[in-house]
Amino acid sequence: MKELKWWGLPLVWVGVIFGFSSQSADEQEMEPFLSQYLPLETLRPFLEKIEFTYYHSTRSVEVMGLEPFVEFLIRKLAHFGVYFILALLIYVAVLKILDSKRFIQIAMTYFLLIHFAISDELSQSFSPGRTPYYGDVAIDAFGGLVGIFVALFFLYFKKKDYRSSGVHSRAF
Repeated sequence: MKELKWWGLPLVWVGVIFGFSSQSADEQEMEPFLSQYLPLETLRPFLEKIEFTYYHSTRSVEVMGLEPFVEFLIRKLAHFGVYFILALLIYVAVLKILDSKRFIQIAMTYFLLIHFAISDELSQSFSPGRTPYYGDVAIDAFGGLVGIFVALFFLYFKKKDYRSSGVHSRAF
């Protein structure tokens, strides 16, 4: 039963993600803040070189304008970032409760992460001005995958430190 405490942080983080997802598009608008408090014009020369297609639309400063384009980039980086963190939190919880091969722990972490990402996108269909999109799930999945690799990288060096110091204990 003590192992269940490790699920507290991942579940709270999922709650935070779903809380933001339940907000309407208007409630999440950042453009006024961006234009008032950030010197976006200094980024214009760099950002004007970026153009790509996302959700069947061209995304660029030229097409969208500077503030909307920066807001779009921030939103997509947020998708990556929150699922990066979620992957770390889930992986620690899985390590604490699942004493099995590393591959099984990684697979379980990624399965749960993808499940939350899909559920999150589907829940957005109930929020005004929001639509679910598989591209956001892909960004979430990539953020989670990078999070898992960072955790593995950390564990590898932690294990190496334990071996060199003569201490034999599980990481975390």
